[in-house]
Amino acid sequence: MKKISIKKKTNQIRKSNKIIGLCHGVFDLIHYGHLKHFEAAKKKCDYLFVSITSDEYIKKGPMRPIHKNKERLKFLQSLKFIDYAFVANGESGVDSINLIKPDFYFKGSDYRNNKSDKTKKIYKEINALKINQGKIIYTNEKQMSSSKIINETSLALNDKQSKFINLIKKQNSYEEIIKFLNKLKSMNVMVIGDLIIDKYIFGDVIGKSGKEPHMVFNQNKEDMYIGGSGIIANHLSEFVKKIKLISDFGNRKSLKTLLKKNLKKNISHVALCPNRDYQSSIKTRFIDSVSKYKLFGSYTIPNLRLYKFYQLLNNAIIKNIKNQDVIIVADFSNNFFDLNALKKIKKSKKFICGMSQKNSNNSLFHTLSHLDYFDLICINEGELRSEVRDKTGNIELIAKKFLKKNNLKYLVVTQGINGSILIDSKLNKYSCPSFNSKPVDKVGGGDSMLAIISILLKNKINPSVALLIGSLIASNVVNNIGNKYSASKVEIDLSLEYIFK
Repeated sequence: MKKISIKKKTNQIRKSNKIIGLCHGVFDLIHYGHLKHFEAAKKKCDYLFVSITSDEYIKKGPMRPIHKNKERLKFLQSLKFIDYAFVANGESGVDSINLIKPDFYFKGSDYRNNKSDKTKKIYKEINALKINQGKIIYTNEKQMSSSKIINETSLALNDKQSKFINLIKKQNSYEEIIKFLNKLKSMNVMVIGDLIIDKYIFGDVIGKSGKEPHMVFNQNKEDMYIGGSGIIANHLSEFVKKIKLISDFGNRKSLKTLLKKNLKKNISHVALCPNRDYQSSIKTRFIDSVSKYKLFGSYTIPNLRLYKFYQLLNNAIIKNIKNQDVIIVADFSNNFFDLNALKKIKKSKKFICGMSQKNSNNSLFHTLSHLDYFDLICINEGELRSEVRDKTGNIELIAKKFLKKNNLKYLVVTQGINGSILIDSKLNKYSCPSFNSKPVDKVGGGDSMLAIISILLKNKINPSVALLIGSLIASNVVNNIGNKYSASKVEIDLSLEYIFK
């Protein structure tokens, strides 16, 4: 039933002077507590609607939901207490409340203390109810937790994930990790590197041109996201107090508007523009709207090998480096860094972290040698193998040799759906499985790992916990197109809470 049909249905019910009720939630695994909740709700209304949070908005924890939209709807529609179930728009019950305008909105007794809702969605829902002249009712059903049942029975996790999480539980508690994350707030972090604008053009392939030998693409939507050093800074924004972002940036008005809207408020941006004609790096991808496959890429790659630019860069580093706790070098291989800038960074005696991305622009000339003596390097397996010219060797041995040769404290190697490994200066190895087996878009996963693991290792957290948190955030990143998503401290809290249940 579409929105218009639901609207007509509620109008018909209301004309009959019947009481309309609404329940909203994830309802990923229906248990006895849910049944009693629906039963109590139905007793107080004539017609009970139930809306569910759509798959894309569920942030309950890794690999959730275990049941997708259709499966959850099918189950709910079979219950005698429910008159109609549907998928809600948005990440809360607000849209459903505005659509149905229920007389009563039912929540479980665990929501009676509104402050316990870490997402703060309950306040938005209550406000929507007031506007629509509805009333919230808290039912007193037996309290049970779908997340706890799913977690204890490992319904959402595979064997590798379960073993890893059980190992974490033996070493750290949920409360210890959250306390640790809260301590990060006082940190100052500087991110230095290429700012990249990711432009995604969605459409449909019509077919071959009638007169020329090329495919024709029908464009129907266009989105732009902050990438490169900008998204790394955004990932840090909810975890640390102040972030200094030093990047290149052109004078294009539309890009200034994009940054003003999407760059987080606690990020101070030092924009380096070497001349009036300078254009920022824009990576345009053409996406098939149905499959979400990338059909073609068209990049605007600026020339940064300019004396004026390096002069601006070195001056900015000298001016801003003193008060930083962590420095992140984000090298996307567009010739952003010169040797003088790297020397200044290395001599600062700060906690220095970095990456150097291999891409189509530099595949023949890519190197990691300029990142020696860093505290942390975060790279993917392909970049490491390319650096040492070894396609088939044991990745753990390769990583350990590379770490020793380059005098690193930590090396993180990401391996896509195979997870990630961390090697420390004592050659201890830590492994973490992936928490996403079906990524929507691989762009940005490694950037988020670098951002979060940098501040965690600086504060000497358990390396396994650092990998877990980095992996959880990366999983959320690759669930979205482009760099649409930036790390959320609340969502990490909820994921950890779920894991430790």
